[in-house]
Amino acid sequence: MIYKLDEITKKDVQEVGGKAANLGELIKFGFNVPKGFVCTAKENKNNIYNMYNKLKLDKVAVRSSAICEDGTQNSYAGQFETFLNIDKEEIIKSVEKCYESNRSENIKGYINEKNIVDDNTKVSVIVQEMIDGDISGVMFTKNPVSGDDTIIIESVLGLGEKLVQGEVTPAQIIINKNTLMIANKVGIKMLSKNEIESLSKIGLDIERFFKAPQDIEWSLKDGKIYILQTRNITTL
Repeated sequence: MIYKLDEITKKDVQEVGGKAANLGELIKFGFNVPKGFVCTAKENKNNIYNMYNKLKLDKVAVRSSAICEDGTQNSYAGQFETFLNIDKEEIIKSVEKCYESNRSENIKGYINEKNIVDDNTKVSVIVQEMIDGDISGVMFTKNPVSGDDTIIIESVLGLGEKLVQGEVTPAQIIINKNTLMIANKVGIKMLSKNEIESLSKIGLDIERFFKAPQDIEWSLKDGKIYILQTRNITTL
């Protein structure tokens, strides 16, 4: 089956996976999420192309959305496949690679390391409008290491994938959750005061919505903030 992201909610998590269900919830409650759709099983390529055309997509990001992914116990962050800047001719190949990623050595190693028993790694696939960000990054609504009740915004120029994979060192800003004032910052200045405040408010809104501290991927393009995904922080 194929569903538009704006058609799904957390009730569909067993069919569409954690990542897609979270995106559907964000859209439902008015957060700015790039448009797209999710394939829940190996889908006829014509159906995929039809939905691509219906949504008037151009370049897309193709990401996995496993039932076990972005859950309350284990996030599986960075374990499944993601393909960026994919054009129409490459979509089917990228979707198929995402379907196959649940059998990768990375997943097997993660399951063994975490001592996970009988976890469901069934994979759905998200095809989503590609946001070629001017600045991108991650935001934690609580310190994932110390547990301090602060907001941490990490940012890089361009796309955020290398940051998510731990391949680059970001600029980092630590923000007082009560006052939204900057408590500390490291690295070059990328974000304006207004952008930092806007991101922080969005992060707090998402945290309140999911009733748990969040690990949020975001991108800033032409002054507009896009939320690419959110998951519970599972290290606390």
